[in-house]
Amino acid sequence: MLKLSRPTILKAAGAALLVAALVATPALTQQRTGGAGGQAGGPPPSSVFVEPIREQTFSSRVEAIGTLEPNERADLTLTATDRVTAIFFEDGDRVKKGKTLLSLAQREQVALVESAEADLAQANIDLTRIQPLAEQGAVSASELDVARRNVNTAAAQLRAVQSRQNDRVLIAPFDGVLGFRRVSVGSLVRPGDVVATLIDDSVMRLEFAVPSTYLRVLRPGLEIQASTSDLPGQTFTGTVDSIDNAIDPVTRSVRVRAKVPNPAGILTSGMYMSVNLMAEPRRALAIPEVALQPRGPETFVWVADTSGAAPVARRVKIEPGLRHEGRVEVVSGLEPGQLIISEGTMRLREGAVVKIEDKAILQPGSTKASSSAAGGPVVNGR
Repeated sequence: MLKLSRPTILKAAGAALLVAALVATPALTQQRTGGAGGQAGGPPPSSVFVEPIREQTFSSRVEAIGTLEPNERADLTLTATDRVTAIFFEDGDRVKKGKTLLSLAQREQVALVESAEADLAQANIDLTRIQPLAEQGAVSASELDVARRNVNTAAAQLRAVQSRQNDRVLIAPFDGVLGFRRVSVGSLVRPGDVVATLIDDSVMRLEFAVPSTYLRVLRPGLEIQASTSDLPGQTFTGTVDSIDNAIDPVTRSVRVRAKVPNPAGILTSGMYMSVNLMAEPRRALAIPEVALQPRGPETFVWVADTSGAAPVARRVKIEPGLRHEGRVEVVSGLEPGQLIISEGTMRLREGAVVKIEDKAILQPGSTKASSSAAGGPVVNGR
């Protein structure tokens, strides 16, 4: 009987194990990859939720606080001193331009006007008498010039006394609503005494301060939306009318004045209002904010690539823009129609097969796909 040494037996056993391992390797590889169909063994594809990338309207929202002022405001006064003889308005009346509101004593002024009218009438008579005589040479040309000068002087004197008479009558300078009446019949009024305050509230002025960093986007015509706790549940729309020519060196802000139509007259001077100004409105691609994956200074998202036989995950670098109510503006990096992975990104890797849970999104003619790509909700109230 042949006897083998221990080293020889160990070498033979090692060779047998190596041959067995080589034979078993293809079978193990096929088992781990699930065979030719990839159906058995290994982790299944990650389940994800996606939505088509769609466009929305974004705008830079500027929030501020402002105070309402009337479009026009006038403290009504007289330039003469005398007693009030008649008042033709009440507190809170709405008046038209040119309406007579108050009158002072007129007796002396009426007499002066009548005297000036008589002087003018006599001067015209004298001129009418002298003109034919001057044409015939019966009177000198200088006498005719004096007669004409007398007519002009009398006419100027009449205009002067009529102007002083008009100063004794208070007229509404524009359409508006009156405040409290501050005089009564019989009161002595002096120049500068305020009789009442008239405001034009058909359009209200809203002044507010905006940080100077927004100065480049401010321009007349920008839309604003304003609200006040005095009128809960109501929003008022207006436009920027003018921008101040200087920046406040302390607050680093610039004053902006907007006009807000007030046809119903419910806005009142002095109201405290919250203002939202929409600057640079634009259409841009938008994605869910939860899909963002920041990596240092860069931002990435996962998209589902459906160009192959099975959808796979692709990591894409993007440049985000404005954010509002869970949506993010995409400045660059994505294209309309791509599928953004919004949920299920924790276990993804580049090129991995994914299972899209919402199959309706992959159907080109589906109602959900069409409605999702239509434009989405409007951002910032636009």
